[in-house]
Amino acid sequence: MAGVLVLLMYAALFAAPLWAIAVVVKLVSVVLPGRRPDWGRDLSCWCAGMAAAGAVITYAFGVGGIQWDVSEAKSGAGSLPAAPCRSLPPGVLDQVAGHEPSYVPLGFDCLLTDGSVVAGDGDSYTLLNTMVAAFALAAVLALIAVGCLDEYRARTGRREGEGGGGEGSVEGESTGGLSA
Repeated sequence: MAGVLVLLMYAALFAAPLWAIAVVVKLVSVVLPGRRPDWGRDLSCWCAGMAAAGAVITYAFGVGGIQWDVSEAKSGAGSLPAAPCRSLPPGVLDQVAGHEPSYVPLGFDCLLTDGSVVAGDGDSYTLLNTMVAAFALAAVLALIAVGCLDEYRARTGRREGEGGGGEGSVEGESTGGLSA
């Protein structure tokens, strides 16, 4: 299982530049003239998908990094304390008795001899968790925007269809009956 998660991290490492290139190409295509009339809806759907992909890629980075640290802590001389725990202050570092990885939310906890738990290398995992949450929120908001846009178009289309047809038939009846 550990190898699979690290391979997933490498796949995300390969996918991230492709994701960035796709985002830049799409932004350029939006700026250039010659867009389709429904480009706003398509762009919102595309943004939702790319934000979801960004969340998955970022999460894969984090999971792979955690699994890498767990694997490193289990093998070789100098493997203890685990690498994320080595950033702790010297007084706390002397009390490290073990480690505990966390996959949801991403994190790496250092277990101390007195039974307490301290977050190891917390800044990088906090950043990854924030990025995953931001991408996921952006994906959800883009999907909500697509739904609102569809609902707005459906309502305005119905009003135009009802109002235009009703007025046209009244005009047609008044002129058609008198002139014939």
